[in-house]
Amino acid sequence: MTSSSSGGLEEVRRRRRSQTWALRGVLSWVKPQEESIYHSGLLMSVIRTLSASESNEQRDREKARLEREYRKSDLRLDQLITNHDQSLKDVMQIFGEVSGRLAESRKRIRTIKDNLAACKRLLHCKRDELKERWLEGVEHKHVMLLLEQIDEVRDVGDRVGGYINKKHYLHATQLLVTSLNRLGTDLKMVEALKDVNLDLHARREKLHEGLIDELHKHLYQRWTKEVLALRRQGSGRDSTNTLTRAGSDRASLGTGKSDKARKNLLEMMTTPNKNKGAVDGEGLQEDVTGTDPEANSQHFMAILVECLALLGKLPDAVETIKRRMQKELGIIIQRTTQQIVEYHPSAPPDDPPVSGPAYLKADSREAKLLQELLQVVFDQFRLVVAAHQSVLVSMRASSDKHGIEVLLYTMPDVWSKVQASLQVMLSEYLDLSQLGTNQQQAPAATFTETATDISSFFTKKRIPRSKNYSLFKFEASYHAMTMNSYLMEQAAGQGGLDEFDFGLSIPDANTGSNAKSSSKNMNEKPLVCPASPHNITAIFNPLQSFVREIEDALGCSPGTHCTLYVFITDYIKDAFLAQLHVETAGRLEQATKALDQWRTCKDPSLLKTMKVNRPLLQSSISVWQSIEELRWLLGALPLYADHFVSMMCNTLMNYRETCQAAYRGITQPDSEDKRIISATWAKDEDISRFLRDLPNWRALQAGVSTECAVEGEENPEEVGERNRKEAEILTGNLGDQLIPQHEILADPSQLRTLAHLQESLEWFGSCIVKFATSLPKKSTSSGIMVSGEVPPVSDASVQTLTSLAKDFEELAHTCLLVLHLEVRLHCFFYLLPVARGGGFASGLDSQEPDTDVLKLIKDLATIDEALSNTLHPRKCKYIFEGLGPLIANILMTSVVHIRRINENGIKKMCRNIFSIQQQLTNITMTRELALDQARQYYEMMYHSPDEILNAIMNRGKQFSELEYINALQLLHRSSPGHSQELLLTSLQRLSEILGDIGVTV
Repeated sequence: MTSSSSGGLEEVRRRRRSQTWALRGVLSWVKPQEESIYHSGLLMSVIRTLSASESNEQRDREKARLEREYRKSDLRLDQLITNHDQSLKDVMQIFGEVSGRLAESRKRIRTIKDNLAACKRLLHCKRDELKERWLEGVEHKHVMLLLEQIDEVRDVGDRVGGYINKKHYLHATQLLVTSLNRLGTDLKMVEALKDVNLDLHARREKLHEGLIDELHKHLYQRWTKEVLALRRQGSGRDSTNTLTRAGSDRASLGTGKSDKARKNLLEMMTTPNKNKGAVDGEGLQEDVTGTDPEANSQHFMAILVECLALLGKLPDAVETIKRRMQKELGIIIQRTTQQIVEYHPSAPPDDPPVSGPAYLKADSREAKLLQELLQVVFDQFRLVVAAHQSVLVSMRASSDKHGIEVLLYTMPDVWSKVQASLQVMLSEYLDLSQLGTNQQQAPAATFTETATDISSFFTKKRIPRSKNYSLFKFEASYHAMTMNSYLMEQAAGQGGLDEFDFGLSIPDANTGSNAKSSSKNMNEKPLVCPASPHNITAIFNPLQSFVREIEDALGCSPGTHCTLYVFITDYIKDAFLAQLHVETAGRLEQATKALDQWRTCKDPSLLKTMKVNRPLLQSSISVWQSIEELRWLLGALPLYADHFVSMMCNTLMNYRETCQAAYRGITQPDSEDKRIISATWAKDEDISRFLRDLPNWRALQAGVSTECAVEGEENPEEVGERNRKEAEILTGNLGDQLIPQHEILADPSQLRTLAHLQESLEWFGSCIVKFATSLPKKSTSSGIMVSGEVPPVSDASVQTLTSLAKDFEELAHTCLLVLHLEVRLHCFFYLLPVARGGGFASGLDSQEPDTDVLKLIKDLATIDEALSNTLHPRKCKYIFEGLGPLIANILMTSVVHIRRINENGIKKMCRNIFSIQQQLTNITMTRELALDQARQYYEMMYHSPDEILNAIMNRGKQFSELEYINALQLLHRSSPGHSQELLLTSLQRLSEILGDIGVTV
């Protein structure tokens, strides 16, 4: 029982132990490293414990502890085996299956190794035979490839032609280059392909030329023609509207529909392509399904450049572009000129020809056409520059991609050609060849007829010998070859000249016809306006705007300028300004020469333009027109504003001297001894200041009539008192001496001339003042100026203009004072001899006024007629106002010179006064009260001295004490029977009466 139970227990233990070891085996297969490390550490710990024990008891305790731990672990293991019995069975089953598979795999691998070893031994025996078969397969494969390539190359020509016809140049170039490479390498020895090779090489050269032409087309024609088309669509055939739009000074592409379209073109050309491969050459694709391969010009030009790089022709293309650039730019200018000429009808034949620089004005047809041409050329050149910039980017990318060494041109080279083309165009329109001739002939044209010796036209002149041989030629010089090349390119673009001969020789019978035909063909080149040096004024501001664009693009530092700017400024300084000086001097001389300086302008339309209603001197109008042209040049050529202002000042100084000389020629006809009294008095500072302090002068200068001033401020007594004061001053300066005839201006034409001079100089001076005040000064300028506006000038120039204007106004005032005084002197001249004639005591009652009075009346009528058609009415009123008090004063003071007078003499004197009064009333349209008083003064002499004194006592004083004394003395001289005591008694009584009246008053 015991033995059987113990045996059964042992069997269980054995089974568990086996399972435990199996489990440990599985665990050891799963985690061998961790178990080994664990057991090693446990063993080392037990060994350290046993070696550290000092007695057997400690060892026994340690042994007992280990046994307890072992039993615990054994119990735990048994429990785990019991709990996981099924899992252990599954693991053992799986483990057995895996072990079986591994054993079978080892057997199969061993079999494969044996088979491979056997194959190796067999292949080693058949190596040479297999190598031979392999070489035959490779050879057959290469032959098949060559046959396929031959079939492909045979059809390359047609395929390339199809691509080219559709403008798929990248596919065509790639196919052509690939085929040529095959023909030069793999298919080189194929004799049957020689014709194909020659054909493809010919197509390669033709494709190269076609690519160059297409590239030039997109560089110079594609978008430039679009600009012309858009401008035609915006303008149509309506030349008036086109000229109106063209006249505006545009620095950019504009704001209209066509201008916006051109702006979009420029933006499309200058904006980088969104597809980066189109710029850097990497991944450049060509869309063979598109309808228009040229729609994107930038992409298309990049394809053209890539094709040239694939062909290996990029360096040649660069040289061709550089060589043809100047010619293509010239063709653009010529094409634009031709289209503008065609789309703008010529001027009507009925229009009068424009003489002088008048056509330079901004509203003239020629200026608008020239500005139109310049703006369109600028727009096209901007697109050309943008296209070149895009092409250069593509060339750099293609050359780097394909490793091509090429010396590219730069954008400064493009701008240089643009400037050179513009200089050629400007040379045609500025007429540099005619400028020197005009400058040489201009002085001869200014001679007057009186200065020409007529005998010179009849003198025998030497006939120059004609030489029929060439002196020397310059065909082989660098300059001549360059010019010949350029002109031949121009002629080729125009379809004109075939050959040129620029040798400096005297034309003979053989060469003269060729030179004549060449000159004729060159002269047939169309121009939008006649060539003239003055054309620079219409295009200077647009040119300056474009010059700033060029300098910004070139990155010019401050103070440095491009060649176009230098060309323009040198031309203006060396040519245009010199021509302008000659023309201005000639016009000034023509306006002021002796035979023509007093010619007046009576054209109503011209006077209306000048805003005047009186005739002006032609010289003043001519000089002012010269000043207006110079003023217009201030805005047209703003860089030379100070120079033009200096020219104005010099012109005004010369004209001032001419006017002063003309004034002196009238007022100082012979010498200082034979003076003109009115001019002397006007020159006198005291008299001049006295006359200018009078209210009528101030009212005249204020631009209001004297009548209004009198009605608002003065009564007739004050006006009469003022005029009497003026008459007394003039009488006091003149004295009682008779005036010689040579001291007055007796000829009415001279007075009319002075009137013309006065009106002209006053208008001229006011115009100069307005112009000087309108000029912006540098000291007050903001520094911002719009193109076409008058630029600021120096303060000294403005002050000089103002001073010169004051000189003209002062001379005009002097002329008016001379006329004012001259009319009064005529009264003295004719009336002073009347009293001294002694014809007032005759027994005949003459019904006619005195002869001198009739002369005065006629003279006043003539002067009035001369001045009324010349001077402003308020000036005429100023001249003739106050003549009544003056004549009354002269006649009343002349009593002292009358020896005797009777009733017939009094009647005659009253008739004289009445006739004068009637004439003055016709002139001034007002009744002269002073002459009524003078007539009453003489009518008083009908009475005796006692009656006169009694009338003073009864009615008061009407005249001054001196006038009463003179009247009493004349009555005493007229009555020889009266004693001297009676005269003294009358005078004493007069004094007493006037004294009493004075006290009463």
